Amino acid sequence: MPNYIDVATLKDISIVDFLARLGHHPVRKTGKEHFYHSMLRETKKDTPSFTVWDVGNCWKDWGGANATGIFKGGIVQLGTAYWPDLSFVEVLNKIQQVCDMDTALIPEYVPPKIYPKDPEKGTYEWGLTDVRELGSNYVLTQYLHSRGLFEIAKSQQVKEVYYNRINNPENTSSYYAVGWQNEHGAWEFGNAKGFKSTIGQKGISLIQGNPDHVAVFEGYMDYLSWQLLHPNLKPTIIVLNAITMLGYAIDRIKNFHTVDVYFDNDDPGRNCAQLLKKEIPHSVDRSFEYAGYKDYNEKLKDDLNSSKCLVECTPVENVNFSMGRKR
Repeated sequence: MPNYIDVATLKDISIVDFLARLGHHPVRKTGKEHFYHSMLRETKKDTPSFTVWDVGNCWKDWGGANATGIFKGGIVQLGTAYWPDLSFVEVLNKIQQVCDMDTALIPEYVPPKIYPKDPEKGTYEWGLTDVRELGSNYVLTQYLHSRGLFEIAKSQQVKEVYYNRINNPENTSSYYAVGWQNEHGAWEFGNAKGFKSTIGQKGISLIQGNPDHVAVFEGYMDYLSWQLLHPNLKPTIIVLNAITMLGYAIDRIKNFHTVDVYFDNDDPGRNCAQLLKKEIPHSVDRSFEYAGYKDYNEKLKDDLNSSKCLVECTPVENVNFSMGRKR
């Protein structure tokens, strides 16, 4: 049986080094971009279509996805696409095995050049400076209102978090975001520009509920959106806080009799829902509830906009207030 691997320990592995260990080397390099012939598909080997960025430690196959449906991402997505027949847990173990290989035994192994990491990719260490109740920061208040989540966020222990970069003394700037705590008591956060990271140890967020029923979400905003639309449902909630945390959470998820999965309607989300189905056959992919939308929050925002338009655009004399709809 595969060993347990914490996904968080894999996220900083150099993809260039990982590929070198597998015998794949770039055919050219421009700046911080490494260009390869795709090792995920059959190609003519005339034009390199696979790119790896040192900054951000991510990759993309411009020629499209293979049978897995994955064409970009980080080290875990690459491993999943590279070994499509392995389970999610087996992929994590395989990545770790490759990284533990003695490079002296790898023919023509060349260590990749290391570049400074990009702070916008979450590679800086963040230090918490303050935590406040929602409502004091105009930008964050408007951000949550724009997503239709301000009131429910207040009821679900979402806060305003203020932080700085503790490993960059030359940068004394202070930042702010909406934050929630994970299982370690650390703060997961996201700002109005879409930047997400963690202050402290990365982890899942767990909200205790029905011990026989679990609902699994990629992000906290998706959970809040679902809860707003389903106020009477109280399953145990697991928020991954990053899709790459799925392997870490699988052992907890499989202990529940009923497993509902609410991942994004995109390639990584669908692929991870399929991987979870392999590991936990009784899990149910419920992304059909927001079919046509990327996630539950997109559906919520559209529902709210539609309701607002109905109220603002319908003449008063045509509205049956007792029933809440047109006559």
